[in-house]
Amino acid sequence: MHNRTYMMMAGAVLVIATMLGSAAEHKGEDGKAGPLRKAAAPPLKGMTVAMLTGEGFQSQEALMPLAYLTNRGAEVTVIGIEPGEVKAYNSDITLLIEKAVTDVKPGEFDAMVLPGGYAPSVIRKNEDIVAFARKFYTSGKPVAAICHGPQVLITADVVEGKTMTCYQDVTDELKAAGATFEDKPVVRDENLVTSRNPDDIPAWLGAIGQMVMQACDKP
Repeated sequence: MHNRTYMMMAGAVLVIATMLGSAAEHKGEDGKAGPLRKAAAPPLKGMTVAMLTGEGFQSQEALMPLAYLTNRGAEVTVIGIEPGEVKAYNSDITLLIEKAVTDVKPGEFDAMVLPGGYAPSVIRKNEDIVAFARKFYTSGKPVAAICHGPQVLITADVVEGKTMTCYQDVTDELKAAGATFEDKPVVRDENLVTSRNPDDIPAWLGAIGQMVMQACDKP
């Protein structure tokens, strides 16, 4: 199974939760379900997202934003050093790298996501990945990173003066690069949203959605 299958599985969880919430909202005082509202258009329809990852990614940190953003109408492209399958370090799940970073340009995307795991330490060694991340970040568009994901931004030399969070083993490196570390589930500094670990994913996804929606509203 590849990206779309796993995305649909993860997305199903989000859809079921949304349906249950909607059903609860539509119950009347007698406990019976009321008329359903007309479905709203996906809020992120037309938005394009670049997900940079590679061998040794953390499965939840890649699949959940992939499902979350796609469920809301965004088109997510998984980008790496070269096309092909990569495996999670924490499970047997694989992702398909859909495009090599040399085949895409930062200007083609509206947001960038950097999942964690061991993948960031692998892809940060690639000059084209680092150049893509640097150019995208400096464009001012939304960037989201979790766990070890900020390592790519550290190598891209864009974190100095930023307030961020990350996995505990990355904190010293983050501080050495000139960033201010905060031990919180989610930290937002302008166009950058960061989180620490898989436990923070719900808060991270909420912050990503809010940031990308705000970007959509800009003229």
